[in-house]
Amino acid sequence: MAFSVDYDSSVGSYSIHDYLAEWSATFGDVNHTNGNVDDSNSGGFYGGSLSGSQYAITSTANNITSFVAEGNLTYTLFADPAHTLYGSLDGLSFGDGLQGGSSSPYNIQALDVSFSGLGLSSAQSEGHDGIVHEVVYGLMSGDTSALETALNGILDQYNLSIDSTFDQIAAVVGTSATADHTDLLAA
Repeated sequence: MAFSVDYDSSVGSYSIHDYLAEWSATFGDVNHTNGNVDDSNSGGFYGGSLSGSQYAITSTANNITSFVAEGNLTYTLFADPAHTLYGSLDGLSFGDGLQGGSSSPYNIQALDVSFSGLGLSSAQSEGHDGIVHEVVYGLMSGDTSALETALNGILDQYNLSIDSTFDQIAAVVGTSATADHTDLLAA
């Protein structure tokens, strides 16, 4: 699948880096750390209890801001290496309001940005060093650096970077902007 980005027209003039910084500041850190794990900061899978075609979570800071990871994702829990997410990561969506869950696919009600065709993968044996683990766990902590590194690698083939705006990327990659949604980046 070719790389693409769908985005709300309200973020068209934002660079990917600036958007992700804004998203991170709004999402915060769900504190999914040793001794602090509970249902409110664990998210969930569509397709199974510890694996599926989607993993999604909503911010514990505002209970609105969310992300959905898509691919073929598996969480080890206590299997070696413990607490590792691995598999393929093909898409990420960011925005407000999460719907769906264990019996229906996740979707974000007010979508800001959706990246498709990421083509990222890691093996279980890579543990916490695998790119899938680094990206998703990073996002859960409000840290977008692993995702930004991966996106820079993808965008480099188009002579773009995370400092490019969504509108600039659309002009080169053929992505699309949708109707205005200003809840997340208003003001």
